Amino acid sequence: MGQFSDVFKGRLASGEIIILDGAVSTELQRRGVPVDPLTWYGSANLDHLDDVQKLHEDYIRAGAEVIITNTHCTSRAGLEPAGLGERVAEINQRAVEAAIRAREAVAQKPVAIAGSISPFIPAAMGALDRTDLLGLDTFREQAELLAESGVDLLALEMMDSTRYGLPAIEASLETGLPVWLGVSPVRIEGGRLDAAEANKTVQPIEDPADPDPFAQLMADYAKAYPALDAINIMHVRFGVVSDALAIVRQFFPATTVGVYAEVGDWAPPTWTFVDFSPEQYLKEAELWAKAGVQIIGSCCGTGPEHTRALAEGLPKRVPARGGHIR
Repeated sequence: MGQFSDVFKGRLASGEIIILDGAVSTELQRRGVPVDPLTWYGSANLDHLDDVQKLHEDYIRAGAEVIITNTHCTSRAGLEPAGLGERVAEINQRAVEAAIRAREAVAQKPVAIAGSISPFIPAAMGALDRTDLLGLDTFREQAELLAESGVDLLALEMMDSTRYGLPAIEASLETGLPVWLGVSPVRIEGGRLDAAEANKTVQPIEDPADPDPFAQLMADYAKAYPALDAINIMHVRFGVVSDALAIVRQFFPATTVGVYAEVGDWAPPTWTFVDFSPEQYLKEAELWAKAGVQIIGSCCGTGPEHTRALAEGLPKRVPARGGHIR
């Protein structure tokens, strides 16, 4: 907690840009770590922890100032369908240990560790579904494990419904750690935005006069928790960022905003990679920085070279007043 509170909060307050790491699960896939259809890469913390640590090290060497733990799929809801419910503590603790060891091994400057918490249940893509477990107790269990294991902040990811987003925020705030809320908007019929719930297919809106669903989601979050440490637009397509950023700022005008976008497509249980160079990613990210986005990284389909491009190519600070993406 000290690393984040003492260094990064001050940097963000002064307008500096913080470089986030890139994908974990899809980069493990790219490196040949076998996928588990029931846990995606959550169980890699048991069988391939050295690979997880090495990936964190590579991101730090590339310039990442915040690394996210391999815990995106390791809540009890995510692990029980794979028969790993009794190993929730072990799997989350080992993930944090790998990140801490990576930081100790290669970091030459302060690096914060963000504990990932999401509602994603890989097994729900098939026949198994434990969305009934996506409640306060499950999120509290994981948040406490990550906090006790030594993360500096909690990164809530893909919180695209208040049904699980609100209890996840409540549980995370109880730890006393900074909390980043991550949402993953998608473009829907009529050009509007919706939030792609992690375990459902987005349905078109019947009435064009209905309010923008993503705006409604952010309004609900702002009403309940107006003072979060950051809002991240993540696991998102490039063409959605501009509109999503405007909506987030409408409801969280004083909150730090981050972006980390995906490259490629999800074809369960693996990721389909596309050729999108680090230089191309940097060009997109430069627009985000000009618009005042202060936390910038990359998501599924990217790797350490994308992080290096951001670390070396982005300005150190955002403009005094965030502009608009054009």
